[in-house]
Amino acid sequence: MALEIGKICKLDEVVINRIAAGEVVQRPCNAIKELVENSIDAGSDSITVSVDDGGLKMLQITDTGHGIRKEDLVIVCERFTTSKLKTFSDLRSINTHGFRGEALASISHVSFVTIQTKTVYDKCAWAAHYKDGKLHPKKPGTSADPKPCAGNTGTTITAEDLFYNMGTRKRAMNGRDEFNKVAHVITCYAVHNTGIAFSLKKSGDNMPKIRTTSKASKIDTISNLYGPALGKELIEFSCDDKNFAFKSSGLLTNANYSGKSFRFLLFINNRLVESSSAKKAFEAVYSSVLPKNSYPFVYLSIEIDPQNIDVNVHPTKNEVHFLHEDEIIAGIQAKAQQTLYKCSTSRNYYTQARLPGFDMAAAVEEVKGTKKVREETENTRVYDHELVRTDCNQTKLDLFIANQANKIMSEKTSELNTTPTTSLFTTLDSEKPGPSSKKMKLPNPGTANSSRASTSSDNKENIDTINVEEFIPKEAPKSVNNPTHRRPIYLTSVLALQEEICKARHEGAVDLLREHKFVGVANTQYALAQVRTKLYLFDIGKLSEALFYQKAIFDFQNFDIFDFSEPSPMHELIMIALDDESSSWNPDHGPKEELATFATDLLVSRREMLDDYFSIMVTKEGSLSGLPLLVDQYYPLLHQIPMFLLRLATEVDWDSEKGCFQTIAQEIAKLYAMRPIEQESDNSATQSTQNKMSDPNIPDWKFTVEHILFPQLKSFFVPDQSVTASGAILQVADLHDLYKVFERC
Repeated sequence: MALEIGKICKLDEVVINRIAAGEVVQRPCNAIKELVENSIDAGSDSITVSVDDGGLKMLQITDTGHGIRKEDLVIVCERFTTSKLKTFSDLRSINTHGFRGEALASISHVSFVTIQTKTVYDKCAWAAHYKDGKLHPKKPGTSADPKPCAGNTGTTITAEDLFYNMGTRKRAMNGRDEFNKVAHVITCYAVHNTGIAFSLKKSGDNMPKIRTTSKASKIDTISNLYGPALGKELIEFSCDDKNFAFKSSGLLTNANYSGKSFRFLLFINNRLVESSSAKKAFEAVYSSVLPKNSYPFVYLSIEIDPQNIDVNVHPTKNEVHFLHEDEIIAGIQAKAQQTLYKCSTSRNYYTQARLPGFDMAAAVEEVKGTKKVREETENTRVYDHELVRTDCNQTKLDLFIANQANKIMSEKTSELNTTPTTSLFTTLDSEKPGPSSKKMKLPNPGTANSSRASTSSDNKENIDTINVEEFIPKEAPKSVNNPTHRRPIYLTSVLALQEEICKARHEGAVDLLREHKFVGVANTQYALAQVRTKLYLFDIGKLSEALFYQKAIFDFQNFDIFDFSEPSPMHELIMIALDDESSSWNPDHGPKEELATFATDLLVSRREMLDDYFSIMVTKEGSLSGLPLLVDQYYPLLHQIPMFLLRLATEVDWDSEKGCFQTIAQEIAKLYAMRPIEQESDNSATQSTQNKMSDPNIPDWKFTVEHILFPQLKSFFVPDQSVTASGAILQVADLHDLYKVFERC
C-alpha cells in the first residue's frame, strides 16, 4: 500500500484564534490577571472582581479607569488591537502591563463576553456583547451594535461560560481550586499596588473574601491578607546598582516567622512573574536561619531599564528575560542576607512557630488516660513531672508581677469568692413576656470613648442579686439568661443553626476547655491555661467571638436587655462609621448622607424583628435605645456600635430567614468579642489600669477575662474543629518534655 503524504493547508482563522486563546487563557486566573493589568493600565483606583464556580461559570471585573471609547468597541476584542504600542521598537520602552492586544480577543474566543464602559466625555455608558472576537447580538435577530445604558465612569467586563467550547479542559478544572488561584492573583496585585482598592468575592456572597483599601501601606495590606502574625515579623530592604541599571525593594520575614510553604511574590517592572533562580536565591538565604520544613514570606519588586528586558517570551507573560540576570539576583541576595542577619541576632519564640502544635487526638487520649490511671492507682506515688494544678487560685501569673494593680485585683477576687454575684446595673421591671428585661443605664454611645461603660452613682443603691445556673452542656449549651422563664423556639431555621453547632462539636476541644485551669493573662490578646501537664495559649479575641455567636444562637428571643441612658440617633452613628477608613467607603458607593439614611430606614423597618428576636432596641424615630445582654456583667465597647449598625444594615443577608439570623448573630459576636487593647505608654497604661480597677463599677479587663469570660468558655462554649485550626488554642509547653530537657542538662 502506497504511503499517502498529507497536504499542507492553511488553518481556518477561527481555529487559529482558538488555539492562540488556549495558550493565553489557560485557566480563569490567567483571564483575571490580564483584565486586572488592563484595569491598572487604565488608571483605576478601585478594582472589584466577582467570580462564580472559580470563574468557570462567570468572572467579572469592574474598575474606575478612564474607560473605552465607543468607537473602539467595534474592534476591542479583535486580535492584536491595542493602545499600548504602535511599532515593534516600542517594546524596548514599554511601561504598561499589556502590549500584545490578545487578552480580550483570547477571552472572547473561549467565553461569552460583555463590556460596559463609560469615559468622562460620554453622557452615558455603552454596552456590547462579543463572541469569537466579534460583536455579537445579545438576542438573535437584534442588532449587535453597542447599546446605551446607565453606568459609572470606568469599565465592567463579564465573561460567562468560560471554556464552553473546550470540554476536556473545563472538565479537568475544579471550581474551588480555580478560586484559590484567582485569589492568589488578586492578593499579589493588592500587595504590590497599595494605591488601588481591591475586592474579590464569590457571586452571591455578601462579604468579599478579599478587601483592601487604597490608603493602606504594604505592611498593613500584607497583615490584612496574610494575617497579623506574618505582618508583625516583616522587615524592609532595598538594593540598587547603577552599573546594572536596576533598583529593587521588598519585604521579608525575620527568623521568628515560619510558614508551611514558601510565599514568594516577585514583580519585575510591575509585572507579576516567576523566576526559579530568584526563588532559589532566597531559599539559600533562609537555609541557615529557619529549621527544616519551615518557610519564609518574601515580596520583591525589581525595576529594570526597559531596554534591558524582554517581556515577550511567554504566552501568559509569567516569565521575562533580562540582561545581567545572575549579577542582579546575586546583588539582591547579598543585600537580603545582610538585612536578615542584622535583624536575627536574637530570636523571639513567643509565636511558638516550631513548638509542637495543638494535637487534639493526643490531648483527648492524655486526658482520658490520666483519669483512668488516677482512678486505678490512687494511692501510688506521684512523681514531680506528673504534678498538676488542683487549685486555680493557688499560683497565678500575676503574682510574679508586684504592683498596686495586682493588689486591687486580689481584693476583687477575694470579694468575688465571698459575696454573691451582683449585677453592675439597676434591674427594673420586665417589659417582654418570657425573659426578664433588665434595664441597664449606659452613656450615649455616640459620645463614648474606648473605655467600657459603667452606671452612674445614682443607681448603686438599686443593685439586685442575680443567681446564675452553673452547668456543663452535654448535647447543646443552655442559656444563662433567665433559665426558668424562656420562650420556646419553634423556628426551624434557628433550630437548624443550633443543630449545626451541636453536630460540629469537637469532643477533644470540649474536654480540654472543661479541664483547664486558668493561669493568667499574657497580654490583651492571649491568656494562659493549664490542662493536666500541658500549658496552652488561648486567643481571647477568637474564642470570645465564637462564644458570643453561640450565645446569640442559643439565647435566640430570650435575651436580657440593657438600655442607654438616652437613645442615640442611628443616622449620626452610621455617619461616624462611614467616616472610618475600615468601612471601605468610596464615592462609587454613593453619598454618605444617602447611605446613612438608607441604612437607618432599613433598620427601622426591621425593628420589630430585631427587638423580638435579638433585643436590639430601635425606636420609630430611628434611634438605638438598647442592646442584648449576652453575659451578666459584660458589655461591648461602645465605640464599636457605629460600625456594628453599619454592618447590620449592609452585611446581613435579609433575603433568607436562616441566613438573616446567622449573619445577625455573627455581627453581634463581632461587637461583643474582646479585642486587643491599644498599647499605651508605661506610665499612662499603669495609671489607666489603676483607675479602672479602683472603680468598683468597672471590671478590669484582666478581671473580666478570668472571672467572666473563661468561666463561660468552661461551662457554655461548644468548640469545633475550626477553633483549633484557626490557632485559637496553641500548646506552649509539656511538663514531660521539659523534664526530658532538664535530664539531658
